[in-house]
Amino acid sequence: MITTIGCCDSGLGGMQVVKALKEAYPNLNIVYIADQSNVPYGEKSVEELRKYAHAFLDKFRMMDIHEVVVACNTLCANVIGDIQEEYEDLHIYNIIEPTCRQLAGHHFQKINVLATPKTVEKHAYLNTLKAFCPETEIHEIPAAKLVPIIENGCDSDILRKAVESYVSDKADAWVLGCTHFPLIRPFLDGKGELFDSNQAVVDLFRDEQITGEGKMEIYTTKDPARMKESIRTLLGCDYDVKAITLDS
Repeated sequence: MITTIGCCDSGLGGMQVVKALKEAYPNLNIVYIADQSNVPYGEKSVEELRKYAHAFLDKFRMMDIHEVVVACNTLCANVIGDIQEEYEDLHIYNIIEPTCRQLAGHHFQKINVLATPKTVEKHAYLNTLKAFCPETEIHEIPAAKLVPIIENGCDSDILRKAVESYVSDKADAWVLGCTHFPLIRPFLDGKGELFDSNQAVVDLFRDEQITGEGKMEIYTTKDPARMKESIRTLLGCDYDVKAITLDS
């Protein structure tokens, strides 16, 4: 039985996970925190990432929220496994394994993974996908330019050109290993089958009894008005956004 889920990311990416959860489970209460003061996470040090992860989890603990989706592949790849035992009172969902599990049973010859540099550096997707697709050729592509473009207004022409600079390599399937990247799906049309974390996270709760009231709380460490407008523009959702401080 689940009433409330906490969800966190560096910025707008995790809101796509939130939207997918809300559409699948209208009664679910969701508290989302975006650390936009420190976005992008993809080029931060492990020490910085660990500090941000602690700040998120400490805040959810203070809010008495015990189901937490870490909707940031960079945090999941680099630090969540190391600090999870410090939060035994929380049920922390790492989204990389569920995302990769979607490819089990497919017979792709080649899979390309588009992710942040820090996620690629850890080879989190390569190592996890090998368990599900052991005979498949897997390439990881560090895409440092995409998150800043999305966070700074997502100019479609600039974003398209940036995507094109990363996707010249052909593949049967593409894994979008950053929660910001479902927004680039239109620029990958015809490139191969696409997989992201949105449906993977929804599937995590298929067998759960949801008993919430459908409440939504969204917070950012930077500019609430700007995030509200970005959510409306990118996702077509009109949510109130409040400011929050993380002790990081």
